[in-house]
Amino acid sequence: MLQQRSSGLLLHITSLPSAHGVGDLGPEAYRFANFLETSGQTYWQILPLTPVDPGSGFSPYSSPSAFAGNILMISLEKLADEGWLKKSDLLVFNEKPVQDVTVTSPTATSGNVDAGVLAGPLVLAPSTLHAAWIKKRPLLQKAAQTFLREANPAQRSDYDRFCAWQADWLNDYALFTALQEATGEPTWVRWPEELVRRDLAALAREAKTLHDSIEVVKVMQYFFLRQWNELTAYCYQKKIHIIGDIPIYVQFNSADVWANPTLFKLDANFQPLFVAGAPPDYFSEYGQRWGNPIYDWPEHERTGFAWWMQRLRHQMSLYSLTRLDHFLGFAEYWEIPASEPTARVGEWVKAPIEAFMHAMHRQFVNLPIIAEDLGAKAADIQPYLRHYGIPGMRVIQFGFGHDMPTSTYAIHNHTENFVVYSGTHDNNTTLGWFRESDEIHRKRIDNYLGFKVTEKSVVDQICRLTMQSVARLAIMPVQDILNLDETHRMNTPGLGGRSWQWRLQSDQLTNRVAKKLLQLTRMTGRG
Repeated sequence: MLQQRSSGLLLHITSLPSAHGVGDLGPEAYRFANFLETSGQTYWQILPLTPVDPGSGFSPYSSPSAFAGNILMISLEKLADEGWLKKSDLLVFNEKPVQDVTVTSPTATSGNVDAGVLAGPLVLAPSTLHAAWIKKRPLLQKAAQTFLREANPAQRSDYDRFCAWQADWLNDYALFTALQEATGEPTWVRWPEELVRRDLAALAREAKTLHDSIEVVKVMQYFFLRQWNELTAYCYQKKIHIIGDIPIYVQFNSADVWANPTLFKLDANFQPLFVAGAPPDYFSEYGQRWGNPIYDWPEHERTGFAWWMQRLRHQMSLYSLTRLDHFLGFAEYWEIPASEPTARVGEWVKAPIEAFMHAMHRQFVNLPIIAEDLGAKAADIQPYLRHYGIPGMRVIQFGFGHDMPTSTYAIHNHTENFVVYSGTHDNNTTLGWFRESDEIHRKRIDNYLGFKVTEKSVVDQICRLTMQSVARLAIMPVQDILNLDETHRMNTPGLGGRSWQWRLQSDQLTNRVAKKLLQLTRMTGRG
C-alpha cells in the first residue's frame, strides 16, 4: 500500500481542542485537517475509535465493543446545528468542573485484577474526560430522543439503512448496553442466568421491553458514524488519509464476549480460564497482566475466522490504512492462568498465523494494514510480513541502545516497506525521552549525529532523522512537532486512569509550525 514517500501526524480525536471536555468530530477536527494540508502531510493517524469505559481509565484499547464508535467523539455543535439539541443545552459545560468521580468499574483497573471480576468503587482524579462522561452522555441521549420523535421521512430512511447495514454487531451491542442500564449491573456475567446464557426467548422479551433504550443507543451510533464519514470525506478531498488502529484483544465485559462466548477460552460459568499479558522482562519483574480473555483460536479457525474478518472489514471501512496492535499475538501469545495475580506464571502458546493471514489475504487482497511488530520477539513474525508485503513499524527512540550498529530501529538499518515513528502513543515525548536518558544513552546519540545534542536541539534532530529514513511513511506525534515535554505524554503503560488525558490547545498549531514542518517534508521528499 505504501508506494511513495509520504508523512503524517499522530493525534487522537479525543486530544483535539474542544469546549465540551473531550476532542470530537466537530470544527477542530476540520481545522486539524486543514493544518495537515498546509504543512504538506498526507496521513492522520489516530487511536481506536471504539467506546471507552471509565472503569478502565478511558483507555481506547479497552472497549466494551470491537465495532461500535465512541459516542464521546460526537460533536455537540453539529447536533445543535441540525436541530437535535438546543444551543442552550451546551451551556452545561460552562458550569463548575466535575470534581472527583466515583464509578463502579466493570473491568480490571490494573494488570493484577482479572478483567472478569468487578473491581468495585473506583475514585478517579478530576479530568476533562470524566467531566465529558458525566455531562455529555445525557445530552447525546437527549439528541437521540429528539431524532426519534422529529426526524423526517428521509432522515428516518437513512437511519433505517444504517441499522440494516450494521445489524451484525449493532443489535447485540445496543441490547448489551440497554441491559447494563436496565439491570443496574454493568458486568454481564452477573445478569440473570437466562440472559447470561442468551436464551432466545429471554433476549426477545428484553429487546421488546427495552425497545426505546435500544433505539437511543442505535441513534447515537448513527450520529457517530455519520459525523465520522463527513470528516473522512473532507480529509480525502484534501488528499489526507486516515490510519486507524485495532487492538488485538477485546475487553471481557464487552458485547463481543457476551455474544460470542465460544470464541474465547471461558469456563462453564463464562469466566476466563486464561488471560492475556506479557512475561517478565528487563522493565517489569512481574510482567504485564492485561486481563483480556484469550481467544479460542481453533474455534476461530474452524469458522474460517468469520468474526475476525467481520471485525477487520468493519474497521477497514473507516480508514485508508489500519494498524493492527500487538501483531505478535497472531503468531504466539503469553497465556496466563486466570487465577494468577501476575504475569510471572504463564506460557507461550502458538496461534494459527499462517491460516489467519491466508484468510485475510483472501478477503482483502491488498491487506491495507500496518503491523505493530515491536518487542523482543518481533523477529518471529517478520517472515509472514515479508511474504504478504505488510509494513511493520520502526521507532527512532528505540535505535540508540547498546545494539545500535545492528538494531532494526537504527535509521541506517531501515528499509522501504516500513512506517517509521519518532515515538508512539505509548512512548514518552521525544523531549521527555531525552530528559530521562542516562549519560551513556545520550553519548550514543551525540556520536551518531556527530555533535553534542541538547534539550534545545534533540527534538528537531529526531524529527529530522524520522523524515530522512528510507521508510516510505513517516509519522510523528503532534507533541514532537511542538517540542513538548514529558508532561504532555499521551499514555504511560500501567498508569491507568491518569493516561489518555492529553489535549492540544487551539493556539498551538501556528503558521510558523506549519511552515517549518512543510519545509522538512519537502526537503525529505515526502511532500
